[in-house]
Amino acid sequence: MSVMTDPAARGGKATTSTVAMTDLLDRLRGLTDAAGRTDLGNRLAQARARVTDPSLRIVVTGETGQGMSALVDTIVGEIPGAGAVPAERLAPGIPTRAAEGVLFVDAPGAAGVDSAGGAAVLSLLAGADAVLFVSDASQEYTEPELAYLARIRELCPSVVGVLSKIDLYQRWPDIQRANRAHLNNAGLDIPLLPVSAALHDTARRLGDGALAVESGIPQLAGFLADRVIGGADTVLRTSVVNDVRIVSDQLAMALNAELDVLHDPGRGAELVARMQQARAAADRLRAQTANWQLVLGDGATELMVDVEHDLRHRLRTLVREAEADIMSSDPAPRWEKFSEWLNAGVADAVQANFLLAHSRSGELAEQVGARFAEESGRVVPELRRGDPSYALDSVNSLEALESRKAGIVQRVINSLRGSYGGVLMVGVVSSVAGVALLNPWSIGAGVLLGANTFWEDRKAHTARRQAEAKVAVARLMDDVLFQVGRESKFRLREVQRYLRDHFSAVAAELLRSADDAVYAAQLANQSHADRRDARAAVVSEGLSELRQLRVQAAGLLDRTGALR
Repeated sequence: MSVMTDPAARGGKATTSTVAMTDLLDRLRGLTDAAGRTDLGNRLAQARARVTDPSLRIVVTGETGQGMSALVDTIVGEIPGAGAVPAERLAPGIPTRAAEGVLFVDAPGAAGVDSAGGAAVLSLLAGADAVLFVSDASQEYTEPELAYLARIRELCPSVVGVLSKIDLYQRWPDIQRANRAHLNNAGLDIPLLPVSAALHDTARRLGDGALAVESGIPQLAGFLADRVIGGADTVLRTSVVNDVRIVSDQLAMALNAELDVLHDPGRGAELVARMQQARAAADRLRAQTANWQLVLGDGATELMVDVEHDLRHRLRTLVREAEADIMSSDPAPRWEKFSEWLNAGVADAVQANFLLAHSRSGELAEQVGARFAEESGRVVPELRRGDPSYALDSVNSLEALESRKAGIVQRVINSLRGSYGGVLMVGVVSSVAGVALLNPWSIGAGVLLGANTFWEDRKAHTARRQAEAKVAVARLMDDVLFQVGRESKFRLREVQRYLRDHFSAVAAELLRSADDAVYAAQLANQSHADRRDARAAVVSEGLSELRQLRVQAAGLLDRTGALR
């Protein structure tokens, strides 16, 4: 009952699309090697590596008890080449890509975006290609679920809602409509598909195709194949087409320059001069004073300042909320719960800050690319979203309250001391009038002073704990700001270096292509008439082969995303 009969149709290694793309890149690599362009050959090698590893990572998450694990087990069986892994196995050092075409990550259940579990799941989304958000049909989306969905959508644009356990609740269509209304009101354009893993398991045992369709699992698998997996395949093809266009254009630059001189020897000097002007323009792109270099330098500085300010602002806001919570009551009895809430808040703030840094880095890349494109028409490189979770690994945990050790026994002793003082003071005064030391007035005074001492002592202990709690929060935030701020600056410098190296490499490619064009034009201008026709035929054949590769590359994409 699989939705795809060809195991290599989506996400596999040896698909028809993969073979076509690798063959195209290999043929073009042969031309770059023949031309001595190792720089362009390296670009094609990187493109080939992306083509031969088109695996996807899909995170499955939701609140606790929504049936995520059962869904993962079921959906993996419906998509050939797919695999599953628990989220806890995705530790540092384990690749985020799987050997299989599609990897489903079974994330632990969370209790909303503010929970520790929710923060842990959000950290998985840095390298996710898509997210399945699971909520059962027992009730409508809750406010925490909608807030969780909104944050997930910010971190990963490809999100699919799944309404699970429809076999247990007859009113699931009403719940689906209500959830759709909630999503629309929240501005979340997310598809919502009803499923039942239990029904599908029954259908598989009985071999009942109609029951399988009723379970909704084949529809979900088909949706993932067409929209998620197929969409990623389209992006991959588009990237290959772009690489083929860039490389073939640069190879054709020298051939076109040579052919123009061969066809019109009288204008040879003029064409050579034009090529030299193009070469000078390409050389200017490599200069430290090039416009794109200035935009990159200024933009990177502003980006670091803005990202650091955003992190400080988020942490200061969290500190104010934490201090208000601390001052509301004695923090000692609820310190563990408060610590969990604060850790989740820190993780959420860091996530949001990294998301801002990623989006602003993309904007900087666009600005630099636009300035670079004024002379080259180059494309903007893709920036991978970083994983902020490791930035918190070196952050110390919230300190325990030392004053918590002072318990009720100490306060009782202090109260007895106050009570004794009250009895003694009033008793001595009353004894002057001939009344016994212990009398109703001295006992009443002792009770009042004892109660007052107990209350004041309790207030003092609470105040000390609140002050100590504020200091602990301040130390934690200082550690977070130091560790995360350092990691953030390091990553932003990496982005700056990556953009600088990318556009510098492109400028070097352009300069090399312009040099080849000048050299080819000069050789053609100096060649004898009896050799020009033969050479023109060879050059024309080379240009024709490049055009054929361009046409075949364009044929990788059509309206349906299928091969022509």
